[in-house]
Amino acid sequence: MSEAALPIYWHGSVDAVNEDLKKIKKGTVKELLPSAGGRPIYMVEYGTSNLPPRKANLSSALGGKDFNCYADKRGADYVPTVYIAGCIHGGEFEGTVAIMNLISLLETGVDLAGNKNDKLKSLAERVHLVLTPMCNPDGRSHIPFDNFVGHTFYDLRYYNQGIWKNGELCGWPECKQIHPIKDHVAYLGGYFNDDGVNMMHDNFFGHNANETQNVLDVCSEYAPDIAVLCHGGDNSAPHFTPLEYASGNAKRAMTEIATLVRSKYDSTELRGFENIGDRFENRRGEDAERPASFNLISAMHHCCGAPCITFESNQGLIKENSYVLNNDEIYLSHMLMIEALCEWALSKFGK
Repeated sequence: MSEAALPIYWHGSVDAVNEDLKKIKKGTVKELLPSAGGRPIYMVEYGTSNLPPRKANLSSALGGKDFNCYADKRGADYVPTVYIAGCIHGGEFEGTVAIMNLISLLETGVDLAGNKNDKLKSLAERVHLVLTPMCNPDGRSHIPFDNFVGHTFYDLRYYNQGIWKNGELCGWPECKQIHPIKDHVAYLGGYFNDDGVNMMHDNFFGHNANETQNVLDVCSEYAPDIAVLCHGGDNSAPHFTPLEYASGNAKRAMTEIATLVRSKYDSTELRGFENIGDRFENRRGEDAERPASFNLISAMHHCCGAPCITFESNQGLIKENSYVLNNDEIYLSHMLMIEALCEWALSKFGK
């Protein structure tokens, strides 16, 4: 698929995102720690966080038997916080595109195609919204195009996961079996920053890459009520992956949110969406023969206590016997998901 064929609203390159962020007037733009390659990473905030000064971090507050010592959310004027982050992996552009359109909606009243979405705009304006459009600009810079729709599965493996020095595709999950991977590849894929770190599997209890630390710092400081990392999931039906190593309350909340997203998908004519609510029933991920990994969303949860979610998008690849969504369907799936996040967060506090 040629670059010229991309929809007008598809702003997902490093340059396009940085140029759009310069135009922000209603939101607050904050520069976070830079990437390993020295590229700037930005956070955008809408609304006002009204958390009082905290007395303790989450661990100490729970040790003291009172979550409110970490983040007291009991006030009648409390506004829930929704945190959404895109481009954890550089070849997973879809969430970045959705975030940039959400920003346009809040700034101008229309998305980047000039279309209104009054329902989402109204919901987003009622929450405290924290957005990181591009968490991994290094990885994004490793990909020479802006979209996988119309590309092959080989392209996905090559550009997102890289090539070993012997010329073979790194592939999944083998690309995670050496970390950092930089010195072992001939081509460093978009999964990784310039140091070869995959932030989904960083050394969370040791020294983290700046890209990883940014996400954990946002969770610790802003105490979001819901946090979502936007990923691309090959040609899978859009879905949430279950949160492992987490509290029962967070897992139950994820089931509620997933069911709400599914209900929104069912109200449209979108094709092939998985019943994402089913993914959270009868899970034994930590106790399985091959236990689920303690990854970035697990670490985020232990920073803020909230349900932290990986959203896997369909990527529209040319691939036989698979779901294939087009750009508009991929975009819509994200906007409905964000709508559900805001609705759930508001309902949690009776708003």
